[in-house]
Amino acid sequence: MGSPATDPVRSLPPELVAELVAAPSVERLLDRFLDFLDETPGRFGSFAAGVYVHDHVTGRPAASRVRGLGDYYVRSYERHGRDRDPVVQRALSERRVCDSDSLMPREEWLKLPIVHDVFAPHAMARVLCAPLVVGAEIAGTLNLARRDGQPEFTEADRDAAHVAAMVLGIAVSAVRERSSIERERRQLAEALDRCGAPVVLTDLGLARRHLNAPALALFDRLGEARPEVERLLDCDGDRTVVSWNADGARQAGPHLTVTSQRLPGQPDVIVSVIAVRDGAARVLAPSLLASLTPREAEIATRALTGRRDGEIAAELFISPHTVKHHLKSIYAKLGVHTRAELLDHLLR
Repeated sequence: MGSPATDPVRSLPPELVAELVAAPSVERLLDRFLDFLDETPGRFGSFAAGVYVHDHVTGRPAASRVRGLGDYYVRSYERHGRDRDPVVQRALSERRVCDSDSLMPREEWLKLPIVHDVFAPHAMARVLCAPLVVGAEIAGTLNLARRDGQPEFTEADRDAAHVAAMVLGIAVSAVRERSSIERERRQLAEALDRCGAPVVLTDLGLARRHLNAPALALFDRLGEARPEVERLLDCDGDRTVVSWNADGARQAGPHLTVTSQRLPGQPDVIVSVIAVRDGAARVLAPSLLASLTPREAEIATRALTGRRDGEIAAELFISPHTVKHHLKSIYAKLGVHTRAELLDHLLR
């Protein structure tokens, strides 16, 4: 290929390139590129253009935009033409721009069934395909079509299509990467929100904190004490454990235990897990703890605060059925038969 980037007519405007790379989705990217072609109809000298973005796994079009041709052609081409299109197949196999004029003599081209069945009914006399090559992957294709009577595709046309395909490939790759990162971020954020414990991620590099849903609810309840508790999230070493009591009283208000740890691979990121306990809550007597398993003790302690089976299950990440099973075992060990009797026994 030549050096089309030096030709202002063939190269793409920097502003457009920036818009394409920063597009919020593949669909918006394709729309913006084809809008640009509509604004500059003489750029490729073609009456129709289409951009196809392929699926990573199947290699088939997953998103596309076509201008200059109707929906019937688009459906007809996908159903009857794509796999028989020698221009597209050559462009994909050789990973380079290919067009009907350079592929075979004109007389031979006009005899092809796909030309007779698909292209000719839509006034497509000449076609060109430029693959969107990104590393080892073909991310899609840029397709152009000219009418009968328009000139054949030249080397300059192929160079211009090659430049546009390179830009589109880079832009598609950038949009997909951002979409993948955003999808992963949403998944992690949702997973943290479903966690029963308050969790805070502190990014020192960005001076930013992310609080999951339980942490947001906790900090809202803290009110004016929030800045005091936020200072506990700092982690001078690799790991710290600090405690805090509301109003400085040992038995009044919530008691917080903040466990913070720096990520080994990202020391500028601190993960803080906050354990919350009602300072006025009763605790199980040592004699009762000795007769229960650790899990039964957890469930009995939560039952002591008035929590229902579903609430206990959500906090301990077990099923309500499992909670009921453990409660039956606790009843048997303590010689009680109902929840009321259990609470009466625990509160003695």
